[in-house]
Amino acid sequence: MKNESVKDINDRKPEKAYELLSLADKGENITVRDDQYDFSCLLDSVKLCRRRNGRFRLIDSGKLDIFQLEWLGKAGADIYTSDEARSDVSGLELVNRACKGGNAFASYFFHGPLESEEGSESISFSELQKIGINGIYLHLTNRENKRELSQLNDLAYACRKGGSWLVYYHHGVLESSFEELGINDAWIHVSDDSLKESEDGTQVLDKVKSLLASGAKLVIHLEKGLDFLLLRDIMKTGAFVLFKSSLYDYKSPFRVLEREARKRTVDFRAYYLYLTFLP
Repeated sequence: MKNESVKDINDRKPEKAYELLSLADKGENITVRDDQYDFSCLLDSVKLCRRRNGRFRLIDSGKLDIFQLEWLGKAGADIYTSDEARSDVSGLELVNRACKGGNAFASYFFHGPLESEEGSESISFSELQKIGINGIYLHLTNRENKRELSQLNDLAYACRKGGSWLVYYHHGVLESSFEELGINDAWIHVSDDSLKESEDGTQVLDKVKSLLASGAKLVIHLEKGLDFLLLRDIMKTGAFVLFKSSLYDYKSPFRVLEREARKRTVDFRAYYLYLTFLP
């Protein structure tokens, strides 16, 4: 049975390759993992996709070597990688340089602690700063590891210096001190829970206004809902609001706000692959 399964998979490879090339030929925006197709198929698909003005997003699992990633980046693939796949900073720099040459970009999601333990293979804080200075879009979340604001500020500064952004996914109360991140053009993603924990709507609105005035870009993931008037006022500030699917029925007055929110789009470099997910 195992041999038959492997044979079936191998028999389907040409079909899968054809499907990918067909999507690329239509100029579709494509997202694939590097272990789903042969390198030659990926390279041909990237070239075709970009000729048709589509974007090709490649998720790096670590299967390909640096030179293959360089080829794909130079052809125009946006490379999405992380500390779970790569920790070689010099290799990441080569990939990013290739992406820039192909009018693409590289994103790096760092999941680990910012202070790596002695002897750890994890990337160091100074190496993360180097990644930012080289123009790689850096993504961090505090879901599992606490993040010190001073370190986030340093990373945001490094990214701005390199011409990219720090994208920070925050779980917890929206802090006034995040204004320092705004000075360095950081993007901050929060859920509506981060706003509900504050004392009242006026304070929430003041925090949002101050944060945006500092230069930060704020994305609010609406999962449970906010007061109608507060939400309307927040949207007027310029914050991006993403409504969870089916949060309100078609008769709800919130549908008006939802339609208004959909008129504004978040820059595709300001989130890691999927906008509807808060890492």
